[in-house]
Amino acid sequence: MNNYQITKLINNNVVFSQDEEQNEIILFGKAIGFGKKSGDLVEAAQVLKIFAAADPKEKNYLSNLVEDINPIYIDIASEIISLFESRLEVKVNDMMMISLSDHISNAVANKKDGFELPLDIIQEVKNIYPKEFMIAKAGLGIVERETGVSLSEDEAGYIVLHYISSQGNTFRSDTKYRLLFQERIISDIEEYLNVKLDRSSLYYTRFLTHLSFLAARIHDGNFSSEGNSSLYKIFIKEHPELEGCVEKNVQTIADEFHVVINEEEKGYLAVHINNMLKSIQRGDKQ
Repeated sequence: MNNYQITKLINNNVVFSQDEEQNEIILFGKAIGFGKKSGDLVEAAQVLKIFAAADPKEKNYLSNLVEDINPIYIDIASEIISLFESRLEVKVNDMMMISLSDHISNAVANKKDGFELPLDIIQEVKNIYPKEFMIAKAGLGIVERETGVSLSEDEAGYIVLHYISSQGNTFRSDTKYRLLFQERIISDIEEYLNVKLDRSSLYYTRFLTHLSFLAARIHDGNFSSEGNSSLYKIFIKEHPELEGCVEKNVQTIADEFHVVINEEEKGYLAVHINNMLKSIQRGDKQ
């Protein structure tokens, strides 16, 4: 196509359009929406990335996500991805730009609130993916340059995990194992708390991503029984109503997947569960 007609303007760098088959697509590009409105045209040469949803559920997810993200984080993610592509001479899956934008946005917000999410497998990431880790550390410099926020080395590890996932190599975990693991944990939460989790919520999607990485580490024998207990102790003190649910998850993982979950991982579970519950209470999709 020589150009695209804007169907919805998100911000200066993101617009909605349609392809030749009238399927909705999302266009990313520097200033492609600047000074424009619905019905105006965008030249194909201005478009950096094009995203097409595979199904209605994915379409809703992408729409909610790109509308929620400050465009500065899309620019940051795009620059970091360019580092991976140029230094490793690879083509990164386009979806990484969206998932990484979302992650960095949350990481910066958490840091401003005085909270950082540690990565308990940071040493494994450094050892297994040393080149990728150095690139991710350079990416943290981009984040600090653009936002003024200095993120911890753990966040470089998370960036590497996003890259590895985009390459279809999420610690080589078996897909059926991950799906079963996710299904059992979600089922436990809904049954214990007598709640129906919102499958279209971004918090639900983030939780599934966390469970996928956790299942992969367990499946591949990379899960450590040691971990920092402070996060769980502090969080449960503030949210005691979640302790029983987390312990139910821990028991299921021990009984069915034969791993004892450490206190640090219990803290992550509690944080994610709380985010999903708050999202339901607010009735939002964030």
